[in-house]
Amino acid sequence: MPRILRGKPISSISLALIVAVAIGVIALEIRHHSKYGHFVPLGMHADVTDFKGDLGDGPTTFFDAHLTNFGVFPQEIERCEFVTDAGGHEVSVAYRLEHWDMATHDWKMLFDGAKNFCHPYPLGIAESKLVKKALWTGQTLSTGAEATSARGMPKGETMRFVIEANGREFPTGRFMIVEVYVH
Repeated sequence: MPRILRGKPISSISLALIVAVAIGVIALEIRHHSKYGHFVPLGMHADVTDFKGDLGDGPTTFFDAHLTNFGVFPQEIERCEFVTDAGGHEVSVAYRLEHWDMATHDWKMLFDGAKNFCHPYPLGIAESKLVKKALWTGQTLSTGAEATSARGMPKGETMRFVIEANGREFPTGRFMIVEVYVH
């Protein structure tokens, strides 16, 4: 083997690996920006998604906040592992729901899910257990979907979720109530 080619395969593999990781990170950032309108920070990050569902009185918009680990290392996150009244096994994280107060230009709490977080209640949680487990890179935990308009906020109200985990707060981006829920 000529002297010039020695060591070249290792540097070519290293370069290919670096390029592959860079392309993956760029693709992740582009996808996240197109879906949520902002780039992903390194570390823990909260977002909110919406989807159509039905509460029995017709279609309504549900919102689901979720915490994702975009960091390099796993993070221990406190979560509730529970069994629903229907026997399903689920996992959730604590959160608050806040609305933007135009008069004070500040966020005001509308609902504090952290107060009674991970406690059984009729027609919801049959059994529950509060645990700390690793949230691995790329893994996501959800608050669980909710019909936010059913909390009595008017159409057009600006809202956000704040996920609470391990004494830290992770606010989502803003979203608007897009309908009036009528019981």
